[in-house]
Amino acid sequence: MKFVRCSSSLLLLLLVTTVAMCQAPPQVAPLPRDPLEPSTGATFVPDTPQQRALVLSLVERARQNSDLHMATMSPFTLKLSFNAGGQSSYTGAGDMEETWLSGRRWRWSSHLGAFSMVRMGGGGVAYDEKTPGPIPMRVHMLRTAVFWPVLGFSPGALIRIASTKWNGLDLMCVLLSRQGNPATATPGRRWEEMEYCIDTQDSLLRLYSEAPGIYVTYDYRDALRFHNRVLPREVTVVEGETTVISARLDSITDPVSSDAAYFAPTEQMKARGPGAMLMSPGRFPLSVPLSIGPVGTVQPVIVVVEVGEDGKVLEAEVLQDLNPTLSRQALDLVRKASYSPQKERGVPQQRQWYINVRFGG
Repeated sequence: MKFVRCSSSLLLLLLVTTVAMCQAPPQVAPLPRDPLEPSTGATFVPDTPQQRALVLSLVERARQNSDLHMATMSPFTLKLSFNAGGQSSYTGAGDMEETWLSGRRWRWSSHLGAFSMVRMGGGGVAYDEKTPGPIPMRVHMLRTAVFWPVLGFSPGALIRIASTKWNGLDLMCVLLSRQGNPATATPGRRWEEMEYCIDTQDSLLRLYSEAPGIYVTYDYRDALRFHNRVLPREVTVVEGETTVISARLDSITDPVSSDAAYFAPTEQMKARGPGAMLMSPGRFPLSVPLSIGPVGTVQPVIVVVEVGEDGKVLEAEVLQDLNPTLSRQALDLVRKASYSPQKERGVPQQRQWYINVRFGG
């Protein structure tokens, strides 16, 4: 273990009580190269109220355009088609349709491989007619990417920004992490940072990355325009340079129906009880001893995991595979871990967690 040099004149007692202060923090392995990662160069920390306000204003403009479930959203019917791949349990061609009147009345359906469901409800409760089993990870990922990609964050969050050229566009990439992380302009993105890359000319979201290794890109060529909103025609989700979702927004129109019966769950659906609500993704670290590799170096491996209402792992996959041994260990640790039951006020939930498994951290 490496230590910074401490004065030899310090008393033994002082050495014992301050050893942690003299210990150098472990080095963290750099992010693996990814052709979709735009934040690889210089960064800047907006540290004045005026600077933070400018950045937050840009993020909020992107959110106002892309969040289709906010209270001010005009009622709509959206239809999309997609293909799903990768190591997920359900792959192949799929489709999704949603009619949204408000947060208290909505209905959506989706098909992917052998999975099929119709969900309706509002006010934080949903009822389903679907094939047995949980909602597939790819469906959850797609709904996050299309309906609510830009989430709110803590006022005290650390904000770093990077300006970059991406596909010929001038983008500001906003890098967000929890309060307490070093507020320094170190080059490139960090393992713990979420990333929103926004076009500085039109404030449209061009790239969203919940964690390094997974990237959602938005293509506005032949864009859909609906009640002063501009929606991408194509949405693509890439993990570790492999496309796992390619979606096309086929149409968005005024609602196909506002008839109350269209949104009312059947008695059979009610008898099954509320379905698990799909929640926004979250992140947390998991530190484990490093059994292989250089001492004093932290090697992160990020695993995305789908957790059901009973706290059991439904699906899991690794976002980096630079070290196959560590990747297998990380996946095994996450699959065997215990998670709290996913419920809030008695309503079941299905959550997607991005777990930063830190070997040696």
